[in-house]
Formats: sequence, C-alpha cells, structure tokens
Amino acid sequence: MSAARSPKVPSKAPRKADARTVSGRAALPLDRMALLAHQLRTPLSTINALAQGLMRRADRLSPHDIQAKADKIWRASLRLDELIEMILSYTRASAGGIMLNPSEFNPSELIRRVCREQGGQEPTRPFHLDIKDLPGIIVGDPILLEQAFVIVVSNAMKYSRPEQPIDVTVHRTDGMVRITVRDRGIGIPERDLPFVMQPFFRGQNVKKLPGTGLGLSLAWYILKLHGGDLEVESREKRGTKITLIVPETNTTGLSYSI
Repeated sequence: MSAARSPKVPSKAPRKADARTVSGRAALPLDRMALLAHQLRTPLSTINALAQGLMRRADRLSPHDIQAKADKIWRASLRLDELIEMILSYTRASAGGIMLNPSEFNPSELIRRVCREQGGQEPTRPFHLDIKDLPGIIVGDPILLEQAFVIVVSNAMKYSRPEQPIDVTVHRTDGMVRITVRDRGIGIPERDLPFVMQPFFRGQNVKKLPGTGLGLSLAWYILKLHGGDLEVESREKRGTKITLIVPETNTTGLSYSI
C-alpha cells in the first residue's frame, strides 16, 4: 500500500500560472463556504422532503412506511449533526481553541462503544476487532480521542460497501498504542495520498460523495495534540488502512495549528 504520514503542501504552479494562482487563493474561502453550504443543505433537503411527505400522506401510509421514512429522517439528522460538529471542531482547532483534558480511561471500552454505535447505522456491516494488545488504561483526552476514532471509522464505512468488513487491530510499540482501522473500499488514488490530511482536500474519486474534507485533518490534529500521529496507507479500489498512534501516557497538551 502507498502511504501518507503528514499533511504536505502541493508543489508550486508554473510561473505562467501565477495570476490564476493568486486569483484562486482569493476565491478559496468562498469555495470552502460553498462546499460547506452544499453539504449542510443535502441532509436538510432530505429531512424537509420526508417530513412534508409524512404530513401530507400520514393517513394513507402503513406503519412500515412511516417507520422507513422516520429512519431516513433520523439518518439525515445524524449526518447533519456530524457535519455541524466537524465544522465547529475545525473552527476551534484553527483558532487554537482545543485544549486537552487528560484523564485515565479504558481504551477497549471506547473502541468497542464506537464500533457498536457506528455499526448500528449499518446493521449488516461486519466489524472484526483484534484489540487484545490494548493496555487496560491509557492517559489522554477520551472525548477528543473518541472523536478522532469516530472520524476514521465513519470514513471506512462511507467509502466501502455495507457488506464489506472493517478490521480494527491494535499493536503496542515503545510506549505507543497503534490502533489500525482497515476497510476494503474504494481506496485513495496514489496522486492524492500526500494531500489527504489537508483541510478541505477531497480525492478525485470521492467528489460526488458527501463530505467536507475536514475529517482526517481534524483527527491528525487531535493525535498531534496528544504527541501521537496519524498514518494513511491505501491503494485505489483495494481499500485503506489508517493508523491512529497514541502515547500510553500523555499530559503534554502540545500546540498545533490545523
């Protein structure tokens, strides 16, 4: 698998393209706002259409139909909540407003809970966990680390078919815990790998799929705050393997910008 370990900046454009580059930089904030607005509008439109359908035809719908529509509304609301939380977290990270609140916690409970809750959205999705190498207790911010793990697991689900399994494995080396999430989905084109942890970057093969391009950059930021890291290995059409690297003991609260 090809790998990406930290955000990189694209190489400079040829000199003859300088004018277009300057113009592109000026337009970038508007492009990002348009992307976020579009991503927010999609679940809102789904909720709106389904709610109107329920109001107009409630007396003619069977309990099964009502349940099916309610389920779609629930899933759209989850997506909307996820997007809003992602945007708020990115805004705090950009302003240096995310601070660690370290405490002792059981990482096995965190991983099992996230897999159970995420798997509940796709009941037929197989999850294979091999986490026996986890320490019983680690020190870190459990809320932030759970957010990073949720981002990685939800990406694995989003970019693979519901029947394809997701593997979660753990290894310990030199005081570091390596939590690896592997899917068998669409993978990442090799040319896109150096940039996948840049905010708002989206690979060429996911342009038509929902997403903001903020998830991996936020997960990387959270792990860096802990003195850890995020590694990405992938092959297009073969799947992706993302490893969250977390110190067993961390109270540093390192400063990073996203």
